[in-house]
Amino acid sequence: MLNFVLAGILVIVVLSTGCGASEENRAASVQPVYIDTDPTVILYPVDSIGIEFGDSNYVMGGVEGAAFGPDGNIAVLDCGRSTVRLYSPGGEYLRSIGRRGNGPGELQNITFMAISQGGDIHLSGTGSEILGIHSYDYFTGEWLGSSRTFVPPSCLEGARSNSYVRKDINFEVNGDVITLPVSISLYETGIEDPLVTYREDIFPFDPTDEVGMLELDWYGYDIAVGSGGMVFIAPRSTEEALIIVCDSAGNEIRTLQLPYQPTERTEEEMEMERSILRAKALASDESPEGLEPDPFKPMIRGLETDGDGNLWVLQGGPCTPTFTVINTEGDFLFTASVAPEPPDGSTWRFYIDENGFLAYAEDPYSGFYKIYILQMRDG
Repeated sequence: MLNFVLAGILVIVVLSTGCGASEENRAASVQPVYIDTDPTVILYPVDSIGIEFGDSNYVMGGVEGAAFGPDGNIAVLDCGRSTVRLYSPGGEYLRSIGRRGNGPGELQNITFMAISQGGDIHLSGTGSEILGIHSYDYFTGEWLGSSRTFVPPSCLEGARSNSYVRKDINFEVNGDVITLPVSISLYETGIEDPLVTYREDIFPFDPTDEVGMLELDWYGYDIAVGSGGMVFIAPRSTEEALIIVCDSAGNEIRTLQLPYQPTERTEEEMEMERSILRAKALASDESPEGLEPDPFKPMIRGLETDGDGNLWVLQGGPCTPTFTVINTEGDFLFTASVAPEPPDGSTWRFYIDENGFLAYAEDPYSGFYKIYILQMRDG
């Protein structure tokens, strides 16, 4: 892997910004979001997929993504077994797409997944002896091809037709200055160049900051794709909670600012975060030793859109997974939280669309991975 090139990034010191707006214009366009205490709703786990021992179709080697497919079935990226497992909405195992190996269409080390509305699965990592993106037909499982990239893209999100949004990191040398250009763009199956670029940032290169490398490589931003081709981008930050809203042509139309406050991690949360960093380092072929997380939580740690086009903002502060739900204009709708409170809730990742709600823990308290199926009820 080429991730060693990225060893150390100062998080998040932005030298230039994207979506075509100057710093002065961006500051003027920031729109505060006003949050009320009511109404509230509850997300209840009603079923789960995954067991510790037994049928191998339900024992997960390591989960790095879950999503609903175009037909409403559930796709799980099992990076431990280099495959995508498909389950019915009721949790019955159906089939798998991709397998571990070095031949054409086979996978070695996959870390991100997106499913386009048209039914293409896009996976990022190493496969077919290529470092980059690997695409499959969701319905037939056929390998559609792989495209090479400098560093495997991350933060993949499915979009219209056979397209998807991804984050790319590149490497530039200008004399003695080394920088890492980062872009967030729309791609389509089989097309090498982006169709639309929503954001471009540049980060300084610091070979001493290994945690910074992992944070930018694996996270850096939270991204969601909405109706009409809208794209929402939240830079990971412990100091501010901003969401940049771009239209389908890549133009920034507003920046939303949520009134979240800095929150320190508890010692238990610090240990969970160390476990996650170690796992991410191993998946990136990096040394897991000596990685120490930021003592403060990111203010936003997830973005999703529901079937009505509303934006679900996962707050970084609360131990219980808690969302601020707003419309695309930034108007507050309600707050949603998971009940009962999961012991590993601060590591939960979510997928939300018109089919419902999925979640899994990056550092599962039970010691094995589960995909939780949730339903929304009034609080």
